[in-house]
Amino acid sequence: MEQVESSHFRIFTGYFFLLWYIVILAVAYSGFFEIFNNFRSRPELSKQNEQKDDHEEDIYEGVTIIRPIKGIDPELYTCLESSLLQNYPIHKLQVLFCIQDSNDESLPILQQLIDKYPKIDCKILIGDDDHYGPNPKVNNLVKGFLSAKYDVLWIMDSNVWASENILKNSIITLNKDLNMGRKNKNIKRPVKLVHHVPLAVSINDNNNNNPYSPFSSANRSKNLGAKLDEMFLHTSHSKFYVSLNNLAIAPCVNGKSNIYRRSDLDQSVKLIPYKDNQFFNDEIVKRDAKYYSTLPGIGHGIKFFARYIGEDNMIGIALWENCQSKTGLTGDVVIQPLGNKSAMSTNSNSVKDYIQRRVRWLRVRKYMVLMATLVEPTTESLICGIYGTYAISTVFFKGQWFNKYWFAFHMIIWVITDYTQYYILINHVHKGHHNLSSSSSSLPPWLVRVPSQSYSFSKWFCIWLVREFLALPIWLIAMFGHEIDWRGKPFKIKKDLTAEEI
Repeated sequence: MEQVESSHFRIFTGYFFLLWYIVILAVAYSGFFEIFNNFRSRPELSKQNEQKDDHEEDIYEGVTIIRPIKGIDPELYTCLESSLLQNYPIHKLQVLFCIQDSNDESLPILQQLIDKYPKIDCKILIGDDDHYGPNPKVNNLVKGFLSAKYDVLWIMDSNVWASENILKNSIITLNKDLNMGRKNKNIKRPVKLVHHVPLAVSINDNNNNNPYSPFSSANRSKNLGAKLDEMFLHTSHSKFYVSLNNLAIAPCVNGKSNIYRRSDLDQSVKLIPYKDNQFFNDEIVKRDAKYYSTLPGIGHGIKFFARYIGEDNMIGIALWENCQSKTGLTGDVVIQPLGNKSAMSTNSNSVKDYIQRRVRWLRVRKYMVLMATLVEPTTESLICGIYGTYAISTVFFKGQWFNKYWFAFHMIIWVITDYTQYYILINHVHKGHHNLSSSSSSLPPWLVRVPSQSYSFSKWFCIWLVREFLALPIWLIAMFGHEIDWRGKPFKIKKDLTAEEI
């Protein structure tokens, strides 16, 4: 009797895991093939979507780029300069550099950029006393939202670089309701938030001749933590990020580079008190949303999100739920340079730092999207391979518990997939670089030749393997802890998803 029950249990679990294995592979390879087909070169949506009778004045509306800045990140100068090098009508562009502290060490860099591009409407906004919640990024953004000349806002972290055609691609995506250059088929949910795939590259001082780069010849460590970040973002993260965006079941938004209308965000906050939504159902949350919505003028809606650590996710949810919208990708990436820790930078990139960063954001996600966080380990190659092999062995190889040949086949295919995808994305900004119509199509020195472009397969594989083996321990640490170390301060996430300093 026990044998029969055991047999039934094994058959049930075998088919259950087989079904989940198929689902995970379908989602993963949906993202991989999208990247394979559409990220091998930089897109130019203007060539595909401009009609003969279209005028530039009609296609490209005014845009305010807001860049919140604190201190000096690696390659800050070139990252900020990428906003001023956009292939976009200058008279329809405004750039706002926002800093909290009038003594911020980035000020000379910001002033130099303003002096270098006098024809662009570019300003430095300083607000020492802006505090609407525990999120310093949002507190810093508020002054930009209130001062923005245009309704369309491009919120872009200070530590990421963007190629020169991204803004054009994004405005076309926003106004023509596109995703990956294709027309949005869901007419009931127009695109109201455009975002870009976030990547990071490990750099060193060999590619560097910028006077404001925080590197020196005395600081040439190997930065394994930076390499692990690079590996994670170029393989597992980007694959599922692209796929989940295309599936459009729920918003999946990273806040490194987002474009939306200020009026839409204000409207989404205004509707919070009147909508029944699990993310905004606390009475205090509804009360504050109503308060910010009644303030005179425009742009106050952003203040509401200062209570959240993951403001990008909550903004995405607010626009998705209250404006009945969806998100759109352009086929572009934004890139964060990762380097050595120095006196001028608060960044550190040891393995310990990588683990702490991953733990921190997994804990934030645990409270915001619990189910997605719980199943995350099943998307990793090793865990997926283990339960997938068990399922295949149970259903197709009778009498076997774990067919080692299938597991080896699974891992080989996954490695080939990740290796292919990794180098498609590493080379993304270089492919098509010389074919772009813009005369300013130049890459910053640190991006002309990143170290990972010349990795041997064995070196790439070692980094990949370390990343894969760390995935489950990192997840376990995140799940069994509650404290979130954020910018040197301990926080906890409350039931209403807001953050509170411990």
